[in-house]
Amino acid sequence: MLKVCDLEKRLQQHLVLHDFQMEIPDGCIFGLIGENGAGKSTLLRILAGVYECDKGCVMIDDLKLHEHAEKKAEILLIPDEPFYFHNATLSDMKQFYHIAHPEFDEAYYHRLIALFDLNDKLPLQKYSKGMKRQAFLILGLCIAPRYLLLDEAFDGLDPHMRMRFKKEIANRIEEKKMSVVISSHNLKEMEEICDRFGILENGRLTTSGSMSEQLHEIHRFQLAFAKPISEAEFNDLQLLSLQIDSRIVNLVAQGDETEIQAFLKKKQPLMMEMLPVSLEEMFVFQMLKKAEVKK
Repeated sequence: MLKVCDLEKRLQQHLVLHDFQMEIPDGCIFGLIGENGAGKSTLLRILAGVYECDKGCVMIDDLKLHEHAEKKAEILLIPDEPFYFHNATLSDMKQFYHIAHPEFDEAYYHRLIALFDLNDKLPLQKYSKGMKRQAFLILGLCIAPRYLLLDEAFDGLDPHMRMRFKKEIANRIEEKKMSVVISSHNLKEMEEICDRFGILENGRLTTSGSMSEQLHEIHRFQLAFAKPISEAEFNDLQLLSLQIDSRIVNLVAQGDETEIQAFLKKKQPLMMEMLPVSLEEMFVFQMLKKAEVKK
């Protein structure tokens, strides 16, 4: 397991991360969610050992990463803008990565460049942004480290390529038992591939856990009543959103589904329908709720 304990990090006197705690179990796909400037890229760089933390530590199997160089080899970061040498081809970078990672899967590499139709003899500077993303995702999957960190993993890829890479990531996790941490702005995409997630806000991980469990704790209902109804009727619910238009009510509440339904039925609605909630909606509702509390 990878753990972050009491981490603090400043960049140019700006406190980016503080009192930060996180756990990433082995064999999972962990989605790191946060607004621009929340510190996602900084966190990934700390996990990869590119940045040192000012306080706290990163641990793998209860061993501090900065004290055990052999543990750093178990982590690979593919940043938003991957580094490559001037005029280097994908084949050149493959050789470079192969030196640092002897476990590099050469046969799998050739299968992937054929699958994604990449010319590995063409200089990377002539690749489009999406092609560069494909190239370095391929290198990461061929290394298959214990922890693969992907910053904006699918940025620049068309939907078909995204689907292909998601399949390859899932297969590689099953084969190699690795964990993947993905930072992305595309919450719909995160919901499709991640089994665990964390929301990074104000330098801390404010919400984290199982994707399915968290979504199952948030429920959206649409109701219709015979007479107009007031907001006060719903004060006993843990509301994330409430909209009332005379007799029509749309609400999002957090808690046990059965208990919420029982509460709403006591209000004797003419109609009650439960609607699905997406990860993106959950994130927006929670941010709006926190903004209201601050007012």
